[in-house]
Amino acid sequence: MKSHVVGSLLRPAGLLAAREQHAAGRLSGEQLRELENEAVDAAIALQEEAGIDVITDGEQRRGVYFDSLAGVLDGITPVLPGQSAVVDAMVGADAWHTDEEAAQLDELEAKLLITGRLARRESLALREFEYASRRAKHPLKVTLPSPSSIALVFWSNEHSTAAYRDVSEAMDHVAELLREEIAALAARGCRYIQLDAPDLTFPINEAKFFYEAAGLDRDRFLDKSVDLLNSVMTEPGVTFSVHVCRGNNQGQWHTSGGYGSIAAQVFPRLEKVDHVFLEYDDERSGGFEPLAEVPDDKVVVLGLVSTKTDVVESRADVERRIEEAAKFHPVDRLAVSPQCGFASAMQGNPLSEATQRAKLELVGEVGRALAS
Repeated sequence: MKSHVVGSLLRPAGLLAAREQHAAGRLSGEQLRELENEAVDAAIALQEEAGIDVITDGEQRRGVYFDSLAGVLDGITPVLPGQSAVVDAMVGADAWHTDEEAAQLDELEAKLLITGRLARRESLALREFEYASRRAKHPLKVTLPSPSSIALVFWSNEHSTAAYRDVSEAMDHVAELLREEIAALAARGCRYIQLDAPDLTFPINEAKFFYEAAGLDRDRFLDKSVDLLNSVMTEPGVTFSVHVCRGNNQGQWHTSGGYGSIAAQVFPRLEKVDHVFLEYDDERSGGFEPLAEVPDDKVVVLGLVSTKTDVVESRADVERRIEEAAKFHPVDRLAVSPQCGFASAMQGNPLSEATQRAKLELVGEVGRALAS
């Protein structure tokens, strides 16, 4: 399996409009699900036509990538005015950027916070898998958020301490809920699960506000994040991957700098991981030297094709970069993917559907060449 997607694909314009109509009460839940089904069918067909080895349902039923868990938990509720400790710090530090400038995050006020003990209300991921698995011909992956990322994004020092002693306890409980979710997926036949972990890149550019706002220091935060990832990846017969995300919100990013500052502390300790997805689509990602810290039995999936721009990379450039990466990790343990999802938030990144298809076809072509 040499070509992968990370997770999301662009949502069709009709589906985005339908979500607005449903939110306004002008479209029933059943009608929305029918349109979601159509979008999933199209997403599967697109990936398989492009020759992608491991596919997803395109996350067409989600508003944001972490909705597979956060969107179906009791205990996360709107608070107005309300902002998580981490998001509040992100706004103050101009954490999100485009390639030209800092994004205006004062409009991204977090209104959902942990206000009570978390509990699984239903399983969106299981519904996604049960539908898509009946239609996919290629191996199907389900994506879930990492324990640390969910606890941090929705943590409020003011509102969440009524339910949890501190954010560390909330992380532990999210991990417990993820273990339940993964067990349910495995019991229904899911054989590939990915944990999306933007939290692992927070320390790269010393963006301390991500974890210090919640009362954690750098080493404790990284060690705990890795320990929790290992703790949820325990189901036998399931291939597990971790996507080390650098931020992907409508073309914006939050991390600049190579992986060298976290590689020794993180990569060798991802004991339960089969595939490590690393973003390498621009100069901000640094060189491939940190790949030497990834154990040789792990597959490194190189995110060499950007989902943040409308420019399609050349096959020659992508293959040249794989040759460079092979100096630090065995070439037979390398694979290729887009850098991240095409629409981690449903609004999507700034590229066209035609460009998305071309980029997926490029990933498929390079993957076939790697396998030959």
